[in-house]
Amino acid sequence: MKVFKRFVFFVLLAAVVGTAMWGMTKMYQAMFGNNHYYQRSRAYTTQDGLINQKMVSGKKLQQLTSLTHGTAYTGNTSLDQASVTYRYRVGKNNISNFMGTDTTLQLYTESKLMTKSMVQDAATYWNTLAGQQIVSVVDSAKQSDEVIHDSKSDSNSTSLGGQTYDRQGMNFHPANWKSKGLSSAEKQDWVEAVLIREIGHALGIPSLAGGTLGTNAFAEGKIGSEVMGYWSVGNAAPAVNKLGVKSTVMDGAALALAGLSWKQPQRLAKWVYTDQTPYVLYHDGKVTSTFK
Repeated sequence: MKVFKRFVFFVLLAAVVGTAMWGMTKMYQAMFGNNHYYQRSRAYTTQDGLINQKMVSGKKLQQLTSLTHGTAYTGNTSLDQASVTYRYRVGKNNISNFMGTDTTLQLYTESKLMTKSMVQDAATYWNTLAGQQIVSVVDSAKQSDEVIHDSKSDSNSTSLGGQTYDRQGMNFHPANWKSKGLSSAEKQDWVEAVLIREIGHALGIPSLAGGTLGTNAFAEGKIGSEVMGYWSVGNAAPAVNKLGVKSTVMDGAALALAGLSWKQPQRLAKWVYTDQTPYVLYHDGKVTSTFK
């Protein structure tokens, strides 16, 4: 009889705990969305934003930060502090990334806008710059660090979407993309440029559109040719953007800096310390490069 009572007690206890956990899960999802589905890896920053001094010399950090300084509408002057303080920050804020200990950003897409082939092209873009695989496209959400998906509606915003930091993965808003007057190649390049940039943010690269926060070009509507800045197409865009999305040495230097801030730090894009100027180009659904 005592054994039976204990059995009943534990069954009831399990039911109560299970119901409570289910209720908490539903409440959490209502507040924050389906966080474990869209973003399985949490945003990571090094403690106090510090880069491991054993990984890179001050001289090499100076080289990197000088390359990311840019102009009024390119670069990010906050990154200058890395060569002095070894802190990887924008202003006073540490820069997050979604890289786990496996040093590969694993992405799964269910987006109709950002198709699997487009995500693969963006992965190729960053892997080529890095000199090793740092981004991969996986076959299921369970394998991913982040899920790329479309928003059902975004009627109160003109945002095109992008990287989130609240467990919502990479979220895009197809209804907000206006492509009237653009050729199919221009539209394709524009969408891909945004995808490349948002993956860059997931790798830990901040905006490189000029000024202290790297946001000058966005704030003033100055379209440029830097993919981590304000890259776009159309009459107001630089003529060179008609040829596609072309990487620069600034992209390589920014990637090298970001790699030093990962949970498992990496020395990436070593070519930036030389006089080489290879590039990757995405244009109309095709990726080419001058890397050997």
